[in-house]
Amino acid sequence: MDKSFLQALFDNQVVGMVEVDAANQYLQANPSWLKMIGYDIAELRSIKVPNITHPEDLPKQLLLNQELIEKKNTSYRMDKRYLRKNGTTFWADLSITGSYDIDDKLTGMIGIVIDISKRKQTEIDLSESENRFRSLIDQLENIPVQGYDKDRKITYWNKASTEIYGYSRAEAVGQQLEGLIIPPQMRTEVIESTNRRLEKGKAIPSGKIILQNKKGSDVPIYSSHIMHTNASGDNEMFCIDIDLRLLQQSEDKVRQLVAAVEQSGETIVITNTNAIIEYANPAFTAVTGYSQDEAIGQNPRILNSGEQDKSVYAEMWKTITSGKTWQGRFVNKKKDGNRFVEDVTISPILNSAGKIVNYVAAKRDITEQLQVQEKYQQAQKMEEIGQLAGGVAHDFNNMLAIIIGQVEVALLKVDPQDPIRRRLNEINVAANRSADLTRQLLGFARQQTHHPEELNLNDTIATTLAMLKRLIGEQLEINWQPEAVHPITKIDPGHFNQILTNLIINARDAITGTGVITVKTQRLFFDETFCNSHPGSHPGEYVQVDISDTGCGIKEDIIDKIFDPFFTTKEVGEGTGLGLSMVFGLVKQNNGYIIVNSIPNQGTTFSIYFPSPKTTATSLELTKSNNLICGSATILIVEDEFSLLDITKSILTEAGYSVLTASDPLTAIQLAENHQGTIQLLLTDVVLPKMSGVELSDYLTEIRPGIKTLYMSGYPQDNLGQKKGAVELLPKPFSAAKLTQKVRDVLDMPS
Repeated sequence: MDKSFLQALFDNQVVGMVEVDAANQYLQANPSWLKMIGYDIAELRSIKVPNITHPEDLPKQLLLNQELIEKKNTSYRMDKRYLRKNGTTFWADLSITGSYDIDDKLTGMIGIVIDISKRKQTEIDLSESENRFRSLIDQLENIPVQGYDKDRKITYWNKASTEIYGYSRAEAVGQQLEGLIIPPQMRTEVIESTNRRLEKGKAIPSGKIILQNKKGSDVPIYSSHIMHTNASGDNEMFCIDIDLRLLQQSEDKVRQLVAAVEQSGETIVITNTNAIIEYANPAFTAVTGYSQDEAIGQNPRILNSGEQDKSVYAEMWKTITSGKTWQGRFVNKKKDGNRFVEDVTISPILNSAGKIVNYVAAKRDITEQLQVQEKYQQAQKMEEIGQLAGGVAHDFNNMLAIIIGQVEVALLKVDPQDPIRRRLNEINVAANRSADLTRQLLGFARQQTHHPEELNLNDTIATTLAMLKRLIGEQLEINWQPEAVHPITKIDPGHFNQILTNLIINARDAITGTGVITVKTQRLFFDETFCNSHPGSHPGEYVQVDISDTGCGIKEDIIDKIFDPFFTTKEVGEGTGLGLSMVFGLVKQNNGYIIVNSIPNQGTTFSIYFPSPKTTATSLELTKSNNLICGSATILIVEDEFSLLDITKSILTEAGYSVLTASDPLTAIQLAENHQGTIQLLLTDVVLPKMSGVELSDYLTEIRPGIKTLYMSGYPQDNLGQKKGAVELLPKPFSAAKLTQKVRDVLDMPS
């Protein structure tokens, strides 16, 4: 047969197909298997079968493989668990066939893999359900339950049966019904009646009967029987007995059950066969608003919201009128017209003749639960978007670091009067603005670590407003009123961008049609009088940022709730209720204070106050200069991006440092081991091939005590969580001035 046809057949199977050699090394795998396991073919060829096999299933497979090698078998089949690349586990039906050479030596194996996770889960659920049922029945007090097969042999015997009849479970199971608890004079009649009923699948009528216990004493009981057809098609019978000697105790328990139903938090409703309500517990009133007197005699249709498809009711009636239990979900309407959602279980109630006489519904109001789930799903979507944004920013920061570094090195070499210098400065400004945008992107993604910096809020707000202009829309006017004197505060830049963005988006959403959003900064002083009337504030100089809108305003009865997590006045799917709670938390985290003032139908103003440090604008600008901070130490740079490694080396060399470079951790370790002099500083990226920067730092600290570490990262989430204690971090991209200043700061720190 054409080889290409066989390959196409292999590749296009909907089941997984693999080929491995005798040493369990993967040779081939079709797309279906690669999709199941999550690896690509190159990755799969680099690992062996045991590496992706669940440890509990590995011994069995290795034993079966050994039988293939010894040719005790030439194929086998087993259920096993695989480990996907992402760390999750799934069940599979694996069929293996061995391939042999002319000397009967195993040369390889062909495998067919079918994902049976759903089937396994069903089996687990079924087993758990059966175990719960048996556990429940076994714990019933004073209610003996026995099971009998088609030959009248006892298959089930609960604890209550032992207590009343005296036989242990081990003594009873497997014995004939008539030889254990049936008095001799009744045995013939019971055998004939039971056989007849088992053959026809009809239950024995309930009634009083006198049985006997292990000691031969009479036990008067009321016995009910249930006929069941098992998976093999054989009829089985279950017998539920009530010890009439304990009738009074049983009646007490019934009263307790009634009390439990009355006090249950779940709605219990009983109707007749015409669906007229005969009983409704107090929970029904609490959920629906209808009193018991209003409900009794009514059809449950009084709750119909009109949102439910008629086919749901048709399926429900078809199920319960056939004697089966129906489970589903209703969207209903309360007495006051409000909508609510219920999970419902409706079961038929049968009399002794097996006729349906009532229906009982157990219902649980899940409206609030669904709302919480919806908000959680919205939060998850936000988190996924944040991860995507963070990943983009990570790569972009690496590229920006190269651009900024190359430009700054070029500026150091170009004469101040050279016309090319102006163009280089323009590139530098554009690159740094791009870096600011990336930092904002990380801030929106909530991936910034907390690194407060002294900021001129006028500059930061102007940049953010430019970025948000399209998002706000042309129908809204932005009124930007910056303070004339530089408003300086110390705050995490990413946090401030999150605060500002959330408040501006909220202002946009509050305005219907045209309107104005005003952003204003000013400096002020909190005195004792202000602080006494505003708990949580402290006297001192502050920078105030006001975000005002001409929107719908906030109602007085909810203004105290707006910072609560998950509180929102927006429709489902339009808001998570997390924005203002996040704003409140970030303001507090940065030692700030927030006040909201609102007039319904006129607008809202959020006023945020941040402490103002005693830093002048001049000193703040000096930190942004391009002057290199020189030094004379030896620095080992480890960075797997070659261009960034090269430019970082150039800057530090220009600043007077002796520089060793490595593009991977193993080369760095060799350099550190072979270098004759002292290495004062390790400057390393966090994410590196084969070993993280944190692991590299730990290793070099062992072989070169006293070496200090400065980490570089374009994505602050990068694996720094595994490092205990404080770490020194230089965020990418960085200027030559920031690089040399940070290096100088770390070198000057006490060991």
